[in-house]
Amino acid sequence: MSDVAYAPQRSAGTAAGAAAVSRPLRRRSSLPTGRAVVGGLLVALSALGIFAAYTRATAGPTQSYAVARRDLPLGGRLTAEDVVLLPMELPPAMAERAGFSSVRSLEGATVVGPIRRGELVQPGDVVRKRSGPAELEISFAIEASRAVAGSLRPGEEVDVLATFGGGADSYSVIVVRHARVLAAVGGGSSLAQGRSETITLAVSSSEEALALAHAINAGEVTLVRATGSSGSGPPGQTYRAPAQEKPRSGGA
Repeated sequence: MSDVAYAPQRSAGTAAGAAAVSRPLRRRSSLPTGRAVVGGLLVALSALGIFAAYTRATAGPTQSYAVARRDLPLGGRLTAEDVVLLPMELPPAMAERAGFSSVRSLEGATVVGPIRRGELVQPGDVVRKRSGPAELEISFAIEASRAVAGSLRPGEEVDVLATFGGGADSYSVIVVRHARVLAAVGGGSSLAQGRSETITLAVSSSEEALALAHAINAGEVTLVRATGSSGSGPPGQTYRAPAQEKPRSGGA
């Protein structure tokens, strides 16, 4: 059946009569039903899903990790020529803790586990020294009350004082001056000892490291904040309590 019909229309004409003029009438087109709209939407979503899956399947890894260019022996210091970044897909849990995504973060690190050519460089394979090339690092536990109330932060400088002996024979000595704080990690606490911290310091020589190790094991160490200060005495400066005079006995 045709969608076009004709209706007669009279024109305002002469008295002899008006000629019939046909005017086309078109049937109004119907709108799509709700089922058709939903069907079209499902088809579009299906096509979008297929496109996304294809894109993921054909796209390569988006993250790169450090891989050894050559066999890296124990004790070796890494340079930018020793590693290369290669794109690879790692499980999320492994990617967070098992790889390096920057060559710069490995420069200067020391190899502590053998790494073969083409192997992924992992944090357990290397140790990165936080102090300078000529500095030595030493850590020890100390009560927070003897470490400026636990307020020390990495980058600060401290003088290390130690007290030896007891009673009238005790004395205190400046063991190290202006040692740099590399780390200050809070530890446990007890009613007897109070809160403790583990402090890591950088010292400039083996003599300072020996003196500090002796003080830690044989004396009682106290840290004095020296950040921005030049007023502390030289290493080896010793303080002894003034000798107390014995009371005189009364005479006849």
